[in-house]
Amino acid sequence: MRRHIIYLLLAMFVGCSMPVLAQSEDDYDESIRMPVRRLHPEREREKARKKLQQELDAKNKSQQPADDWEDASQSSGKKKKDNRRVVGTVPAAKSTADKSVLNDLLNKDYSLVQYVPTAPTRMVWRDDPVIESENELLMQLNKVPVQTGVVRYMPKGVSMSRTENAFYAYFTTDGARVEPLHLRVQYYADDPLQFNDIVFTIDGFDYRFRALSPQHGKGTGRMIWELCDQEASSADKDLVYALAHAHWVRMSLVGSDGTKHVKMLTETQIRDFYLVLQLFRMLGGRIG
Repeated sequence: MRRHIIYLLLAMFVGCSMPVLAQSEDDYDESIRMPVRRLHPEREREKARKKLQQELDAKNKSQQPADDWEDASQSSGKKKKDNRRVVGTVPAAKSTADKSVLNDLLNKDYSLVQYVPTAPTRMVWRDDPVIESENELLMQLNKVPVQTGVVRYMPKGVSMSRTENAFYAYFTTDGARVEPLHLRVQYYADDPLQFNDIVFTIDGFDYRFRALSPQHGKGTGRMIWELCDQEASSADKDLVYALAHAHWVRMSLVGSDGTKHVKMLTETQIRDFYLVLQLFRMLGGRIG
């Protein structure tokens, strides 16, 4: 009896559950149906592909060329304002001016001018004008009285002492007449030279001066003195001019046995030659 009751209950349970299994899928709630639909992912991919295509079509349409816009606006009967700017154009006036400047630059002669340096030349006598004033020259020279009414003009810092080494130019005047220009060489040492010739190398060129009547004498102890005090002749004009306008001078006293005593003149000595020569010419002196 108990077994029959159990069978009856099972039959009632199965009969009640059958209608539930036959229920349509659409009757379920969305939250319940989604897990079932995910069994078909190709449907979701198709939706996503269509959406992406729509977005691309809209983007391409927004980037359509201006001519297409203009054609579209004309076809619709409305003229659309063109706000585009032309970049790189130049106003006509400015363009013409720039072209003129460019033509000027192109027409210029850019060829290099070759300057060939002139070779140094030997200085010769020139009658250059005296540009200094008499007072300017006198202020830089010594005026030494010789006798009544006669004065000697010579560089400052030198004397006619035979016991001093020196080389300079000088002249005397009584105010009415200017005596010839003198070149004076004073040699004082313990080594006799007995020089007769003097070679001046001036800016690379040699000028020779012949001592016609040099003087010799004995000094203190072993010292000796030699002296050449000679008027400048017409043959010495180039030498005198070169001494007064030189950049550098080397003086070589040539002894009787060929021995040389060499000395470079200072800038002061060269400047003194110039001052004496200019004053000599200003006062009316002439060489030769």
